[in-house]
Amino acid sequence: MLAARTAAHSGTASSPAAAAADLAADIGAACEGSRALMARRVVAALARVAADPDLLTPVQRIPSPECYARHVVYGDPAGRFTILALVWMPGQFSPPHAHQTWCAYAVCENTLTETEYAFDHATMKALPLRTVERRAGYCTFGEAGLDQIHRLGNAGVLPAVSLHVYGVESGRIGTHVNRKVDAA
Repeated sequence: MLAARTAAHSGTASSPAAAAADLAADIGAACEGSRALMARRVVAALARVAADPDLLTPVQRIPSPECYARHVVYGDPAGRFTILALVWMPGQFSPPHAHQTWCAYAVCENTLTETEYAFDHATMKALPLRTVERRAGYCTFGEAGLDQIHRLGNAGVLPAVSLHVYGVESGRIGTHVNRKVDAA
């Protein structure tokens, strides 16, 4: 059923509202399955739209000079998830953090740098494992908890845009998504 649905609207959206509605419908459908199936479907949905130039409005591409900018693209009326566009100016990074809910992201424009960490229970600090470049088209899904701590940001010279989906209603984005973690 997902393949037929995807074929029916993949690449046919002609406006940001239509593209966001298609993405939201795919993620909503993904939320109805098992967690493992949901993860694959959410990543597949993000992969389909990551390069869509019609997905975001001009307002959703506005950066902030102080910190990466978050723009709500869609808030699920049932409160199951929220889709955000994040705009990263050169030199802007998140702090090291885990998540309090499931999350997924896709790099839409340019390159982001991600540092992955392991949590050390003895010191209660995150230990850096590796730093990798995430180019446009990269998509991933993560569960809540301390097993997937990371720091994401723009080490490049051009603005970057990423699309994030969090398993929380839009009114709780600021308080129920990131769990900051001290790094060693």
